[in-house]
Amino acid sequence: MTEASRASPPARRWGLQAKLILSMLLVGVVPLLVGLGMAFWQGSREIREVNGESFKALATEAARKLDVLVAEEVARTSRIATDPLVVQELEKRRDALRDLAEPVQRTALGEATRRWEAKDPAAVKSVTENKLSRLLRDYYTGSHSLQDELLPQVVRAATRMLYVTDINGTLVAALTDRPAFSNGEEPWWIGAYNKRVGQLYVEDVYFEPRADTYVFSISLPVMDSLRYEVVGVIRRVIDAKEFFSPSTHPIRFGKTGHVMLIDTRGVVISCPVLSTGVSLSDMSLIPLVTPLQPGWVTAPSDGHGGRATSIIGFAPLPETSRATNGSMEHGAWHTFVWQSSDELFAPIQHLFTWMLVFGLVAVGLLASLGYLAAARIVTPVRELQNAAQSIGRGELREPIRINTGDELEDLAEEFNRMNNQLESAFAGLTDQVNLKTQEVQYLQRSTDEILDAVPTPIFMVDEAGTVHYVNRAARGALGLEGDGVAPIPLFSLLPVDEAAQARLHRELTAAGGRPARLAAERLVPARDPLAPEIRARDAGRPEIQIGQRLYHYQWFYLTGRPGESQRIGLVLRDTTDDSRLQDQLIQAEKSGSLGLLTAGIGHELNNPLFGIVGLGEAIQDEADMARVKAYARDIVMQGRRMAAIIRDFTGVATREASDQRVSVHLEVELDQALATVQVGIDTNDLVIRREYAGGTRVSALPEQLRQALTNVLINAVQAMKGKGLLRIGTGVADGMAVATIADSGPGIPKQHLSRVFDPFFTTKGQGEGSGLGLTIARRIIRKFGGDIRIDSQEGRGTSCVITLPVANGSPGASEDPWNASHPHSASQSSRSSP
Repeated sequence: MTEASRASPPARRWGLQAKLILSMLLVGVVPLLVGLGMAFWQGSREIREVNGESFKALATEAARKLDVLVAEEVARTSRIATDPLVVQELEKRRDALRDLAEPVQRTALGEATRRWEAKDPAAVKSVTENKLSRLLRDYYTGSHSLQDELLPQVVRAATRMLYVTDINGTLVAALTDRPAFSNGEEPWWIGAYNKRVGQLYVEDVYFEPRADTYVFSISLPVMDSLRYEVVGVIRRVIDAKEFFSPSTHPIRFGKTGHVMLIDTRGVVISCPVLSTGVSLSDMSLIPLVTPLQPGWVTAPSDGHGGRATSIIGFAPLPETSRATNGSMEHGAWHTFVWQSSDELFAPIQHLFTWMLVFGLVAVGLLASLGYLAAARIVTPVRELQNAAQSIGRGELREPIRINTGDELEDLAEEFNRMNNQLESAFAGLTDQVNLKTQEVQYLQRSTDEILDAVPTPIFMVDEAGTVHYVNRAARGALGLEGDGVAPIPLFSLLPVDEAAQARLHRELTAAGGRPARLAAERLVPARDPLAPEIRARDAGRPEIQIGQRLYHYQWFYLTGRPGESQRIGLVLRDTTDDSRLQDQLIQAEKSGSLGLLTAGIGHELNNPLFGIVGLGEAIQDEADMARVKAYARDIVMQGRRMAAIIRDFTGVATREASDQRVSVHLEVELDQALATVQVGIDTNDLVIRREYAGGTRVSALPEQLRQALTNVLINAVQAMKGKGLLRIGTGVADGMAVATIADSGPGIPKQHLSRVFDPFFTTKGQGEGSGLGLTIARRIIRKFGGDIRIDSQEGRGTSCVITLPVANGSPGASEDPWNASHPHSASQSSRSSP
């Protein structure tokens, strides 16, 4: 036993009796808890559903009553809007306004508004005591001869403003001086006027300063005698609380249950608890209780400031909601039925309490029965335990006697037989120990011989860095004599410089002399020292210099012998020749890249150079100075293109123009690339068919994009040997611009298709091509975020498909310069001319 095991207290163990009692409790309690939990869950679920359906029905009925209440008020207001006197007066005012010039109307409106806001007695009297205002007062008081019934007291008390406006929203008649004089810009007036068509408009609850309370309004259009157009708007502004409270406040159930009315924004219209105009305390509750169909929901809060789970019933006011703010999409009113969580879930709490009491009683019974059963089992087991300890000490002289008539009695008999067999086996144990010792010594010698046969230097050191073993290869590398080495510090044995010695020391040990557990990824589990390691050379690679040789080193852990500390191994692998070979390979790759760059420059310069030569020959025989100047401009353009190609291949263009891409027309670049090809190649017998979509813009560098398109077109024309059909098309698919260049040449053999983009691969004859055209074209297209694909069938021609991202803000086809030059068709076919 080690010192650590003596110092630490023994871990607390569970006795067999306690485990048996616990097992019986688990066997009994788990099904009991599952059953009680399922019963509680089902009961709670049914109670929630019953309450939820009740709240839904109550909300639906309350919504129906409130909908009827609002509909009656709309009907009363509609009687005023259809009164012949109102219609006639507003028609006269409409006709009078149409005869006035607009400047005169604005001047008169401004003056009348100023006088109304100043409460000029004459202005107020002209609005509140005219023929229409007296008619409104008759309707309001119920004294009108056509009024079927008196206006209910609740409606009269709740009505804060009642007034009529003309086709400009100007106040015509009112009961009081509270309304605004000019209402043409108000949302309620615009909604009710509805571009002279007219519609019912019920405004959501808001605070009206002129009435000093929260109100909602009903606005109705007044149609002309022919019901053709709107001649005015009548508006009734109603105190929301006074109007709805007689209908909502009496609906109470339990101590806290009540019905409230809210709009889609969560603003309270009428509630016995909350004030009109406030919002629900939990805004996340609003989408749960404002759908367009009646229902109920289990909400995380109650909307009244409580954060407990609540059941809420809700229902929309369908007819009122259709007129609210003009449509159901912008606003709707909903009833909200709620009861306090404490009162609502009281039956569930009672159910839980009784189930908890029943469960505790059942657990107590199970624990008592488990204790009695465990006592009958544990006593004979303890006898067997004592007997086993005696057998372990070799002190069992009398057989074990247990008379239980079950498996425990059989187990006691097996213990007796085992004791007899152990006494016989101990006699030959000494010989077996000697044999195993000899085998261990043999394995140790074999290990040393194997390590000596390894051609890689290997060192074994302890935690202090003292060398205890070196193999034959290490002794040969360091020039040591003899078959072994006396314990010596590692850093005295290795002839390395001070920097390497400090690095090895840091990796081997940490502060306090303890082994470095990580050592910068140098220490790894024991592995095959001969396993090859392929790794790129870098500055962080673990290497040391011994003499003229370079070694890659690696640490690894080895478990020490019993009673000894762990050992750390160091493996050295000679990488001198590998490093030299790798340097040669890198130099060869650089030379190959330089050759590819040189060939690419030559290939790309040939095309514009041929064009310059051809244009120069044309200038010699041309007498027309205008054409000579045109040829000269082309020569300058080709020269600039050659300069751009050189900048691109040397990396200058990438540095200067990487962030200077512009939006270019793909069709224009195709036409310019085709013109460049026609300068250097005879295309008289070539039929060119353009199938352009028009207006296709891509983000690229024009010169480089034209260079890639020129390479593809040259391949197509050369494949047809100047005779055949060349189709050039553009389009847009899935947000990508697509350019298609198809020829009617002999096609590319199937076995060559996979290599067409490889550098220096060509199917042309000697001297006809360098095999770099498509390689460069693909590099340019991919730099712009696109791709290029070759499809070919032998005997039927080749098609090259180029895809590029469409530039943002790409104009329509009508703005495309190619369309401007080809206004009749996006698809053209022509016989090529030089």
